[in-house]
Amino acid sequence: MKQKHIYTLFLIVLAIFTLPFCYSYLTESAIDDPKNEILLRKIGHEVLISFNDKTSKVLPIKVIFKNEFQISFENKFAFAPDSLINIVKNNISKSTFPKEYSVSVQKCSNEAIVYGFHIDADSSKNVIACVGRKMPLDCYVITLKFASKSNNLFNKYTLFAIFILAVSLFFLMRFRNTKSKKETIIADEESIIAIGKYSFYFQKNQLQFENEQISLTPKESKLLHILSTSPNEIIDRNTLQKEIWENEGVIVTRSLDMFISKLRKKLDKDSSINIVNIHSVGYKLEIKN
Repeated sequence: MKQKHIYTLFLIVLAIFTLPFCYSYLTESAIDDPKNEILLRKIGHEVLISFNDKTSKVLPIKVIFKNEFQISFENKFAFAPDSLINIVKNNISKSTFPKEYSVSVQKCSNEAIVYGFHIDADSSKNVIACVGRKMPLDCYVITLKFASKSNNLFNKYTLFAIFILAVSLFFLMRFRNTKSKKETIIADEESIIAIGKYSFYFQKNQLQFENEQISLTPKESKLLHILSTSPNEIIDRNTLQKEIWENEGVIVTRSLDMFISKLRKKLDKDSSINIVNIHSVGYKLEIKN
């Protein structure tokens, strides 16, 4: 499989596993529980009751974003922060809302926050201030913002997804580098070796003289390759025999002379080339300049 195809496959798999969690994170809302909407309206109702208002309406709950909701009212009212805190805490404790949330009270006219508090799952981290005072009659909206249930899961999953992507990229780079090295080796092996006026294609077992192509057997090609990598140097017989035959589990003696003879005939078109027999020692590919 090509490297780019593997990379594409990893991205597709990663997207398949990640997108549902992202979608869930972005669309999750505790208001999905019908009881919670009723409970938010109940908070609004009890706030009005605490002001002795038994006739004003609590307007429809507004969903601002994910787990952020707004309670608005038909008429102006006043409230005491102590009562608001107790009303909210008592109702939220009976709901399926997350137990960590922030509450802010804003003016309708300019959306200025006139009061707020934060309740944490760990009560020692609660932030409550300005109790014991009564807020004046005005038009207010109460906004409740809850900690997302999926925050921790989403964060953990995001880290996991990043880890998988990083590992994938690491192995893809390793694969690419390995492939590049292999291609370099193959390219080196397939590179043209100049032997006098001949062009030698070792990987293809082929010689070329001008426009003529001359086929070589694998052993002829291997023998010529050994000689051509050390031109004008003596290669002893034992080395040639070991490299060409002995590694295959076969030991020969006279076969080497036979292959040398065949190579001489295939290289006789260039008088500057000769395979010289060094008696009792080995052979040398002699190339005259």
